[in-house]
Amino acid sequence: MIEVSHVTKTYKNNLVLNDICFSIEDGDCVGIVGYNGSGKSVLLKLLCGFTKPDQGTICVDGKLIGKDTDFLQNAGAFINSPHFMNHMSGYENLAILAEIRKKIGKDEILNVLKTVRLFDAKDKKVKTYSQGMLQRLRIAQAIMEEPKYLLMDEPMNALDEEGHHVMKQVFRTGKQNGTTILFTAHNREDVYAFADYVLRIKEKKVEKIKIEELAEMDNVTK
Repeated sequence: MIEVSHVTKTYKNNLVLNDICFSIEDGDCVGIVGYNGSGKSVLLKLLCGFTKPDQGTICVDGKLIGKDTDFLQNAGAFINSPHFMNHMSGYENLAILAEIRKKIGKDEILNVLKTVRLFDAKDKKVKTYSQGMLQRLRIAQAIMEEPKYLLMDEPMNALDEEGHHVMKQVFRTGKQNGTTILFTAHNREDVYAFADYVLRIKEKKVEKIKIEELAEMDNVTK
């Protein structure tokens, strides 16, 4: 369970999030929405432990991020389109990342490349990948260790039809496995398709809304 209590965050001298509180149950799939610059990526970084709150606490499975543990444990994440080593292949990039925690080996890496439909391109240098292929490689590095928590910043960005099929499978498998998923999105259709709840960032506050309630609110707005 993730519990965020009275968190405030200033970023580059600007107040981004102000006294926010919410909780996320294990196995929830949560879409994070808000206008550009509202703090969606900052919120993901806070949850991962990549940046620290100015005030308040973030507690995951009973452990305080920044006190009991530096980073969110057993998590897969990509935020702000992480880059790869262009002179190496897709497989080699994932193999280097897998060496950090030594939880998976060659077979698991090859399987995840099949999942994201990059198996045939596994030996090609990353610098030859299209934007859609790079996005699928980011998805692969996030899910390859079958994390308990999966945090993704605009995972549908730059994806073609094949990539959207990949993401549908990722969400489907994650829900079946009880993975807690948080993702940012601009496209409301993606949020409706996958999320159980929405964290809506508005005026530096965060409101947790059931997906059915968001649909009703959007219908009123239209």
